[in-house]
Amino acid sequence: IKAAQLDAETIKREPADLAKALLGIKAGLDEKRLKCIHDPRSQDREAVASNVENQVEQLAKDPALMDLVNKDQLAIVGAFYEISSGIVDFFHHVSKPGSPDLGGIRKRVTR
Repeated sequence: IKAAQLDAETIKREPADLAKALLGIKAGLDEKRLKCIHDPRSQDREAVASNVENQVEQLAKDPALMDLVNKDQLAIVGAFYEISSGIVDFFHHVSKPGSPDLGGIRKRVTR
């Protein structure tokens, strides 16, 4: 995520596949909001959280996955693993309307 926060010109100098992946991640970051965060560690964590939320939303656009979600066979859950503490924060998920709450995780209900 840190590399995806570099300027686009710097990213484009990376190998093509890596640059494509980084630019894809960068597209999902709210750079204006990230620039308001001055603590580097907090900024990185916010960038990771933003990326996780974006990835969950991208997965929710897949008709095959959403068919499973709507059949209550799958829940798409975003999480952040803090390697230094071993704690996993779950904070965004997509599930079928009426599905049980996942313990306060912010939820986007399918329609």
